[in-house]
Amino acid sequence: MKLFTENRAAFVFIVKFVILYLAANTLYGFWIEWYSPSADPMTVQVAKMTAKGIAWFDGDVKAIEMANSKNVAIRNAEGIVIEVFEGCNGINVMLVFLSFIIAFRGTLAKTAKFAAIGCAVIYLLNLLRVGALYTVELNWPRYLYFFHKYLFTGGIYLAVFFMWYLWARQVKTDVRQQS
Repeated sequence: MKLFTENRAAFVFIVKFVILYLAANTLYGFWIEWYSPSADPMTVQVAKMTAKGIAWFDGDVKAIEMANSKNVAIRNAEGIVIEVFEGCNGINVMLVFLSFIIAFRGTLAKTAKFAAIGCAVIYLLNLLRVGALYTVELNWPRYLYFFHKYLFTGGIYLAVFFMWYLWARQVKTDVRQQS
């Protein structure tokens, strides 16, 4: 019991974080299933925006929604290069990020502002990640799994951890200033 009383704030934070994440992830799961068997709108948007970005460098690249599939193909003139699945739309990373920000809350205005900026950063990094995966598949296809599963995903989570650090530091500074 002493452990709990000495670390009450940390335990409360962890419980809030887990409850927020589980609730948000459950709602996200229902949202994904609502569109089944087709791709959800965020996955379609990520694929289309990525394709537009790639087209600046690689000409005739398009995102094509696949019939009765949760995947959206990104293809060039030669055929499908990669497929974007709902797990690649960045929402789950945003949910983890937001759960932390809300559980380790500051003022409502600062929380909302930081959450919006953080989600925008995650979204942009995810577009770059999907575009980079397209390039990896074209040039080094045997390394796609490593880049997809570890390097690029790790890079996005590293950015999330850095933003969490900035947030915790900001909240701590605000609390000090109020004292």
